[in-house]
Amino acid sequence: MTKTKYKAIINWLFLGYFLILLMVIIGGITRLTGSGLSMADWKPIMGAIPPLNEADWQEKFELYKATPEFKIINKDFNLEDFKSIFWWEFIHRDLGRLIGLIFIFPFLLFWIQGRFDKKLLQKMFIILTLGAFQGLLGWYMVSSGLDKIPHVSHYRLAAHFVTALSAMLYIFWVAISLIYPYSTPNKTINKQGKRLFVLVLLQIIFGAFTAGLKAGFGNFDFIAIFSIPNQIKDWFNHGESVLFVHRYIGLFILIYATYIFFRTKKEDNVLPHQKTAILVVYALILLQVSLGISTLLLAVPISLAVLHQVVAVLVITSILYLIKRS
Repeated sequence: MTKTKYKAIINWLFLGYFLILLMVIIGGITRLTGSGLSMADWKPIMGAIPPLNEADWQEKFELYKATPEFKIINKDFNLEDFKSIFWWEFIHRDLGRLIGLIFIFPFLLFWIQGRFDKKLLQKMFIILTLGAFQGLLGWYMVSSGLDKIPHVSHYRLAAHFVTALSAMLYIFWVAISLIYPYSTPNKTINKQGKRLFVLVLLQIIFGAFTAGLKAGFGNFDFIAIFSIPNQIKDWFNHGESVLFVHRYIGLFILIYATYIFFRTKKEDNVLPHQKTAILVVYALILLQVSLGISTLLLAVPISLAVLHQVVAVLVITSILYLIKRS
């Protein structure tokens, strides 16, 4: 009954979840292609229109020429080179605008129709606030690479990604709470799921640090991936040390997930849907570990790196589902 009552809202929320996931994918491609600093201005409304003629392109290019990325890294770029990195960042920003519209207009329609009770309306305002904050944080991140150093702050990159992730997870939680308003109590699984959630969130943060510091680029073999650095330095700012922490949190997650999977596999008090959820979580973690190792061994190809990022989102989403259903 509840699912039928809120069917349109649930579909709208899942659409928002998958659009933000698409935003994460394009954001990853933008970063890996070196396109993130190609747009040196921020026009929330008029910026939705791309350059339409040669004069428009030249204006954008002149703005880019004033940035440290052009002066230090891409000083040999001509207009055609600039165009090749411009489009990913433009698509990334325009998709953000589209997501904003897809959230705001149905929200207003549902509100006018009286489809939100007081509690659900509060949740909707939280979602809209997260979305607005994410847009501002995106520009705050980009601006860190437009001043003196031609790289964005890895702290701001992590904050930008984690905020997007928080919006996705909160949207997902609201949607599945409408589908499954009541949980099937299993305190042990619920507690294990919450611990795993915290570990994976920590792993994702260090993954963002790794990306921001470009610590994954290098000549890695299988032994080097699991070796301890000669010198452990700053765990938050030194690339090699950040990558070391990222790798070993991942290894610990794999061990803990294996323990949960085999311990609950034969327990009678674990319901079938909970066993299925645990299996999905475990399978995604195995896939994620494989992708992480492959990404390093193959020198961070764009396809694998983006897939690694996407599967991380799916891992933590599946854990959230497990927590809700137990």
